[in-house]
Formats: sequence, structure tokens, C-alpha cells
Amino acid sequence: MTSITERAWDELANAARSRSPFNFLQLATSGLDGSPQLRTVVLRRCDPKEATITFITDTRSPKAIEIGRDPRVSLLGFDPARMIQLRLSGNAQLITDEQKRHEIWAALPERTAALFKMPLAPGTAIGDDGDALHRAALDNPDVAFARLAVIIVRLSRLEWLDVSGEDHLRWASELTASGWKDVRLSL
Repeated sequence: MTSITERAWDELANAARSRSPFNFLQLATSGLDGSPQLRTVVLRRCDPKEATITFITDTRSPKAIEIGRDPRVSLLGFDPARMIQLRLSGNAQLITDEQKRHEIWAALPERTAALFKMPLAPGTAIGDDGDALHRAALDNPDVAFARLAVIIVRLSRLEWLDVSGEDHLRWASELTASGWKDVRLSL
């Protein structure tokens, strides 16, 4: 029988390779003012052996700054067709290894890499005419690459909630010194 931990990691690994509902995860951080912040990130990599998942952002984005101040994060994915929710918790860090950053940069679709050419930081007000968007091509590729923040999250807890059947099932898996430990939870 496959453990809940194995099922959750299989779902994440599949999402990192191809489109699936778990490819898009909601990331929760502690905002700069202490308030909770939530946004969607795209899962780029998954390493079950290291208990890590990876996503990217712009170095100028609030989430990169928030993670730098408080690395504790939570992530949530939901598959509406199968009625499965996956909750993840762990500590995030910005990766500075240039080789790893270049590997991820090289694998990005052009439309994604182009986002890092934007002259304004994410979330900057641009006005109704969107003029700043038209100047995006002015930034060179080196500047765009420098803006790439690769964030790796070392997970310490997974939760699996299946509400597809009459009997809803909820499991948690905690990372311990001896490995992952699955525990059935009440709803």
C-alpha cells in the first residue's frame, strides 16, 4: 500500500513535470507588516528525497523580501476534479547558487523569462495607459537574469484531504529524524 507521504510526493512530482492542478500552489507568507499574504506560484521542481519543492519569483517582489525576513511558509493545492487538497508547510530560502539559477533560467518558457525584463518591480502602479509595460524590451538579458529569485522550500509537513467520497479522509505526514510519519486526522 502506498503511504500518504508517497502519494503526496507523487502528485507534486507529476505537477513539476507537467500541468496538473497541483502545478499551481497558493503560497502563504508573513507580510512585511505581519499580516498574512497569499498568492499563486508555479511549481518548477520537486525533490522527494531532499523533501523540497522549488518555485521562482522576481527578486523585487514582496514575497522574496518576506521570505528573506521570515522563511516559514505554507502552500496549498487543490484538485477540484478529484476533490483532493494538499497542504504543505516548511521553510523557504532564496538560492544563490549560479549554476542552479542558470539551469532553471534556461528551462523557462520565453514568455516567463520576459517577465523579468519588466523595468518596474511587481505590483508597481503603472497607470491606465500601461506605458511601463511597453518599455519592457529595454532591459537586457543580464538584468533580467539578475532579477530571477529561485526559492526552494524544505517541507516539514504534508496534509492530504480527500473529500471525494462519503467518508472524507484526512492525513498528515510530519518529517522526523527517522523519516516521514503518517498520521490519520479527524476532520
